[in-house]
Amino acid sequence: MKTPTCANCHNQWSWKMTWKKIFTFKQAITCPFCGEKQYITKSARQKLTLLPIVIPFMNVPFLPFGVSGFYLAMMYVVCLVGIAIGMPALYELSNEEESLW
Repeated sequence: MKTPTCANCHNQWSWKMTWKKIFTFKQAITCPFCGEKQYITKSARQKLTLLPIVIPFMNVPFLPFGVSGFYLAMMYVVCLVGIAIGMPALYELSNEEESLW
């Protein structure tokens, strides 16, 4: 699984390091190797924003078939775990903060 690479020192972060950095609510993320501030790229932020939006629409194909709520809930759990595991692969880092617009 691809993990982000520091735009300054070009060291690749581990999945575990990236996972820890995901839940910091700061704009700048400090590289654990060189100590320089890194920013999530505009394209990575857009991808990460779309993930939670897709989840509620996953049950639409199952509605006409009367699938039980238990199976839908299990599907949500599996998807959330998959997204959580895959999120570090979507991170891309930059030395400069990019405007979202």
